[in-house]
Amino acid sequence: MHHRAHPVLGLSSSSSSSAPAQAPAPTRSMNVFNPKILDASIRDVTAGLSDEQKADVLLYAMSHLEVERSRTLIENAVQSCLSISRLPPANAAKARLMRAKARLAAGLRVGARQDIQAVLELQPDNPEAAMLMAEHVVSPDKPVLQPRSTPGFSTEIWREIVLWLPPQDLKSLLQVPHVLSRIASELLFQRIDLHLASEKRESQRSADILTRIITDANFASHVKTLRVFVPGRETFPITFQTGMLANALPKLTNLRNVHCSMRWKDMYSILRVLETISHRLTGLSLIPSDGTGELRFPRFKHIMQFSYHSTGGATTQVYDFLVQNKNSVRYLSLHNPNWSFPTEAVSIRNLTHLDFQGTFPADSRAFAEILSNGHQLESLRLECILECTASKQFREFASALPFLRHFAFSLMGYRVNDHDLFPAIADFLRGRHSLRSLELTVPSADWALKRLGYDATVWGVLPSLVSLRSLTATLPKDVAAAVAMWLVPRGVQALSLQALAPVNTLEFVSQLRAGLPPQLKYIGLSHFQIDEPTAVIEQGFPMVRVARIDDEYYTVTRLNNTLHLDEWPKSRTQFNAREWLECYGCEEAEWRDPTQFL
Repeated sequence: MHHRAHPVLGLSSSSSSSAPAQAPAPTRSMNVFNPKILDASIRDVTAGLSDEQKADVLLYAMSHLEVERSRTLIENAVQSCLSISRLPPANAAKARLMRAKARLAAGLRVGARQDIQAVLELQPDNPEAAMLMAEHVVSPDKPVLQPRSTPGFSTEIWREIVLWLPPQDLKSLLQVPHVLSRIASELLFQRIDLHLASEKRESQRSADILTRIITDANFASHVKTLRVFVPGRETFPITFQTGMLANALPKLTNLRNVHCSMRWKDMYSILRVLETISHRLTGLSLIPSDGTGELRFPRFKHIMQFSYHSTGGATTQVYDFLVQNKNSVRYLSLHNPNWSFPTEAVSIRNLTHLDFQGTFPADSRAFAEILSNGHQLESLRLECILECTASKQFREFASALPFLRHFAFSLMGYRVNDHDLFPAIADFLRGRHSLRSLELTVPSADWALKRLGYDATVWGVLPSLVSLRSLTATLPKDVAAAVAMWLVPRGVQALSLQALAPVNTLEFVSQLRAGLPPQLKYIGLSHFQIDEPTAVIEQGFPMVRVARIDDEYYTVTRLNNTLHLDEWPKSRTQFNAREWLECYGCEEAEWRDPTQFL
């Protein structure tokens, strides 16, 4: 464990040879700021030692451990000592002897015998090794039975293998006394999350991480993504935390992506530090928790991924920043319901991912600009307050975006009658064999049917999307629930539905069940009246692994033919939902969060 930096405690004094002697001051007890100051002092003292000297310290410390209770610690410590190329033979023998004792205590006689024989090869006259061989090995002359071991791959090959593992498996590898542990550590700490001014446990964890970054250059060099969260909109000061962060940022020599979610004034102080250091950031994500204020952006010119979500404020500073990075931005996520699409500030032809939430005024040609110029777009998400006639623009560019794999069109509100809107979108999507995720939602299916053409035509396009894996939609009013599910492509693994109006939920999901795709792993239900989640999932979706009901996530398991729902903790759903969905094979269930850099 790593501990927070502590102030140096002591008394300063000055004296002169001509000054008269004074009586010693009475001794006063001092309260130590960090109760782990001894641990920190040991770390500071050993930091300047060579690897061989550090091994001496480590071996001395291990001699005080109880072998029966500390086998994992001893295994890891000995492995780290033996990895030192210039380790003296005496220390190698001492390390192997300690590990042999720990293995014998755990009943691992084969591994212990290997270590004892290695000790006797290094020191043939070692009495303790000879005694252990005589006491615990029945036939000393019998060849050693080689235990099952991992293949002798190079570190590079192990790294390529580990890259395929989910985060939970990487955490398990941290306990393995093997090069895999180091590789897993490097990969896990490529992204660091700091929760400042949060509950005590998270605040302490963040302080420990910052201390490690400041004091351990090797650890800091592995960090590529930094995410900083300050909860709520309260005005409590976080000067101390931002001060530690300001000291840590220059140490992150390979930092490439930064996300900040906090009040805009605190955010600005962090951005100023980022601007003064020489790191070349490629990803920047900002979510001001107070939503307003004129945030002054740093003078970065090589940003490839940019995200800014707010509820207020002027566009000037953001648009100037976009112009500044116009030639480099490839991923853009802008959310502000009061803003219109920044056509002049963005080079749409360079974008591969576009996520925009805002207003499309009556004279807007933004849809046409996106469709005509977004030749490289793979992902397009639009959340609209619609005031213009968009159907004509979709009809005009019906074959645009040839590389589109993810598409979302969600109405937050509308002030227009465009009866051809959703039929035009349906024709735009028809036959796109590479499309993997689709989201079509409206605030009211009844009014959308009358004013925007959100009818059975929209649902009828689904069978032509043969590669679809994720579908989020409001069910059209003129499509029966039982029929609707048979139109969903059979390869869909994640399905999210929004309620049309007050319905009998159990009866509704019962109608869906017969036509559900056979590979369904995830179900999301939004705006349904659900009093008993377990009964609803049991009745309609017993085959899924994960269920989401409004903002609550559940793991679905079956034990002794009884279905159980285990609710996810808030910390998991708020900051790491996508990673956990990936663990259950549901990574395409939800749109990529802007804090999850590509």
